[in-house]
Amino acid sequence: MIPEEEVEPPLPQLQHLPCESLSSLPNEIIVNCFARISKMYYPSLSLVSKTFRSLISSPELYAARIQFKTTEIYLYVSQQLPIRQCFSLLVNPNPNLTDGWNKEKSRGNLFVPLFNSCLLYSTSTVVVGSEIYVIGAPMHDISEPSSVVRVYDFRSDTWRDVPNMKMKRINAFACLLDDKIYVMGGCTTYYGNSSWFEMFDIKSQTWRNLPIIPADINIRLAYDWRIDAVEGKIYLRDWGKGWIYDVNEGRWIVAESSFTYGWSKYWCVIDDVIYCYSVSEYELYEAYRWYDFEARRWKSVNGLEASMKHYTGTRNIVDRNMVGLVNYGGKLAILWDRIDELGEKKNIWCAVVTLEKCHDEREIRGKIEWVDVLLTAPKSYEFLRCLAISI
Repeated sequence: MIPEEEVEPPLPQLQHLPCESLSSLPNEIIVNCFARISKMYYPSLSLVSKTFRSLISSPELYAARIQFKTTEIYLYVSQQLPIRQCFSLLVNPNPNLTDGWNKEKSRGNLFVPLFNSCLLYSTSTVVVGSEIYVIGAPMHDISEPSSVVRVYDFRSDTWRDVPNMKMKRINAFACLLDDKIYVMGGCTTYYGNSSWFEMFDIKSQTWRNLPIIPADINIRLAYDWRIDAVEGKIYLRDWGKGWIYDVNEGRWIVAESSFTYGWSKYWCVIDDVIYCYSVSEYELYEAYRWYDFEARRWKSVNGLEASMKHYTGTRNIVDRNMVGLVNYGGKLAILWDRIDELGEKKNIWCAVVTLEKCHDEREIRGKIEWVDVLLTAPKSYEFLRCLAISI
């Protein structure tokens, strides 16, 4: 028999208090709650009620995310599987570094189909915050040149029109610099036309012609082109030659050959630095490189080669398997595909790399944050575009 003094007193019964439903709170409080969590949870929350679904697509939620500095960068990839389809990449908000091979260690990233973004495969697109400007007629459609510019808003999943360009274009070349969109080419008229190169001011919603290109700078603008903006200048490459348009001075100059020859077709700009991926036939140079404008030469991203080999099992991704490089909120996103072991399907891979400048910004080191298989697609899969959107 247990002594009376050793018997523990009974636990007090918990009083069950009524639980307030989140739906019963004012919309302003609900928006503040939603703004503090990852958008990865939004699809599930939108199924709870019509109110939640409405608030999740409201501009107030996007404004709250900006206020709380919780905006996230999403990858939107358009592919041909074999019909055109757009996907958004929902990233697991609780990352763990994985090698992508072990399914038990998978990050849980998801590719979600999009159904209202059929024009995002166009090559003539410019990302501005949470919106994409689709300029003129897309290259992948058999259509006539167009001066129409349409804007897709990812927050509200809606389209709207902005003022037309002065020139009708198809497969135009465009880039963004300081809230202005610069557009050139893509028209049947000779490049010396006064409207061949024009600029759209997003704030004033107006188009303006820019200086005519000098006759001695013969820009042909075929399909093997690159265009981007770095430190107030627009860089253009085509047919193995490069040119620079100085926005402040309003003039064109020929780019240095050291820059032009190393600018591969897989590139992106992060914090005013151009990063490229390329593989020479005999691997004479590093695959992941950045251009040092002060030293006037391409340099390797230190550590990235070894990291990619460790996590993917290969040092280089052959050119035909590379999908693209994307500025993923200040990080470098590398996307590529690979045939599976049975040779029947393709796995679409993604590696996110953090970049660190060191040694007085004369070197850049890359460290892989995570690697994962995002999607298994039919062997007929064809990559079209990859864009990063801030939402």
